[in-house]
Amino acid sequence: MNKEGAISGMVIGLVLMLFYMMKFKLDMFGGGTEEDWWFGTSPEGFGTIAMVVNFVISVVVSRMTAAPPKDVQDMVESIRIPSGAGEASDH
Repeated sequence: MNKEGAISGMVIGLVLMLFYMMKFKLDMFGGGTEEDWWFGTSPEGFGTIAMVVNFVISVVVSRMTAAPPKDVQDMVESIRIPSGAGEASDH
């Protein structure tokens, strides 16, 4: 994952969620009734669908753009190893 993918996924997920909530809770953008809900999902439960869209967009954009620089990748890997941790051992 790179910054372009992460940012685009978050923006698209947030905009989609706000649109859906405003459409069905505030009767904006033409409003709608329960019969108009996308995938039969209420506005309160639409966050799950927006999260899946966020993930898909993040992966697609990350694959279409350049990977982060090597020094950034190394920094992320070093953060994942707790300080003072030795080599893995077999018990």
